[in-house]
Amino acid sequence: MGSNLPAQTDREYLDGLSGRERQLLQLAAKGHTDQAIANNLGISLATVGTYWGRVRIKLGPFNRTELVAKYLRAEAEHVVGRLKEENKILIKEIEQHTKTEQMLRVSLEMFRGLIESAPDAILLISADGTIQFANAQSTEMFGFTQQEFVGMSVEKLIPERYRPAHVENRDEYNSNPIKRQMGEHLATMALRKDGTEFPIATALSATKTPNGLLVTCIVRDLTAMLSKPASA
Repeated sequence: MGSNLPAQTDREYLDGLSGRERQLLQLAAKGHTDQAIANNLGISLATVGTYWGRVRIKLGPFNRTELVAKYLRAEAEHVVGRLKEENKILIKEIEQHTKTEQMLRVSLEMFRGLIESAPDAILLISADGTIQFANAQSTEMFGFTQQEFVGMSVEKLIPERYRPAHVENRDEYNSNPIKRQMGEHLATMALRKDGTEFPIATALSATKTPNGLLVTCIVRDLTAMLSKPASA
């Protein structure tokens, strides 16, 4: 018999973990072995095993990789929650100034000043996946200049193995943008100009303009989150 209770999110599950249990997951997410975790926390290997047992009691009977994945997803959900709120403000600015083609040009100039000062990478992308604008933080994150970004396919920022699925999802959205909503992507992988991959969280929103759909993509690098020292 099914339960009528709402399913707990990964974030809600993590809220029940102790500080030490969170340290365990954070270090594991950084790629540390159990022995390295023990050395880092100043505890025995057996104690590390005990903590894994406690984590499984709280999160479920998952293997080590699955537990780390739940941790990363929960942290990404937290990041995306903030990104979505920031994105709402930015999209509202666009919607107020995109009534005509002339107003669109004016709004983009106003919008440029707003997003250049944003702490996250922000891309404006047309419906066919062509980047129309990238802020300064985007250049720092991905390694391309702002001039290189303009006219570039957004798929160039995605590892090649993920590109077919990305194109398919974008085409499906473009075919019926009224009934389908763009949202967030949690802990997906992105690609820098130098070929290195890194985990990101993104918040996406689409706005109708006289020139077609314009997608605002806010990107946050999750590498920094994972590199923070574990806290008790």
